[in-house]
Amino acid sequence: MNPQLLQRIKNCKTLPAIPSLPLQVLQMCRDETADCQKMADVISKDPSFVAKLLNVANSSFYGGSRHKVTTVTHAVMLLGMNSIATLAFCFSLYRDLKKNGGAPFDHTQHWHRSILSSVAARALGKWAKVPNYEEIFLAALLQDLGMLVLSESFAEEYGQIYTNAGKNHQLLQEFERERFGSDHSEVGAWIAEMWELPEVMQVAIRGSHDAVQTETSEEFQSTNVCVMLSGCLADLWCDPTDHAIVEVLAVSQQHFKMDPQDFVKILADIAEAIPEFSSFFQINLGSDEEIQSVVTMAEQSLLTSAS
Repeated sequence: MNPQLLQRIKNCKTLPAIPSLPLQVLQMCRDETADCQKMADVISKDPSFVAKLLNVANSSFYGGSRHKVTTVTHAVMLLGMNSIATLAFCFSLYRDLKKNGGAPFDHTQHWHRSILSSVAARALGKWAKVPNYEEIFLAALLQDLGMLVLSESFAEEYGQIYTNAGKNHQLLQEFERERFGSDHSEVGAWIAEMWELPEVMQVAIRGSHDAVQTETSEEFQSTNVCVMLSGCLADLWCDPTDHAIVEVLAVSQQHFKMDPQDFVKILADIAEAIPEFSSFFQINLGSDEEIQSVVTMAEQSLLTSAS
């Protein structure tokens, strides 16, 4: 990363900091002596997260349960420690870092795309049978973390760059490189390293715009591609067009040899999960009609192109 940019970021007094709850949970995941009860005890100190966790544990997105989940310990046993760590990180990070949206940097729009990306990445990871798709979920949520860092470090200037790029993420990256000699994916990977997040997440954040050119092991490549595609899929809900749908399908076929039917199925899975995570994060991700319209548009667009 550009040394001058790195120094400017280090000098920023308002850099995002890893929230305490997910930090404790992540540490417990690395501790072989930790068990479900210990994790439940830590989580129970945050009542607002407990309420969200129980809601998710009973949701269809996480498989639901034959018997209603009413305790944190039961939720940890049902979902597993890695899933709990992911949810704790997502909830705490969003709660602690979100700001009121508005000019010049729109935090609401930023989180809108990030949350859609995380839902898309999990659906894509499950379809592709990628191990540890919970890590993909979190990496996708964090892939644009560097934008928050740049907005804090450069305030009005970055806000103007963000505004000029509109909803074109590729154009934003080009503007960032022109001005800073780096982009938000590199900045985000640096923050992930400072937070001591797993290497797979650091690499995925760095390669969120171009997973192929990012130097990485074969072990991480599928995760990288899922995270990269998640942003493209999220953009279908942020700015839906027939042309965008055809482009994203082409990229999906290039990396996963995905046929159009599978592509529509993944979009349908994402659409089904969006309302639950809209509730989890308490953010409006669109009406039922708007959410479903992307799936309908994809079905019609692909049907037209096939005829």
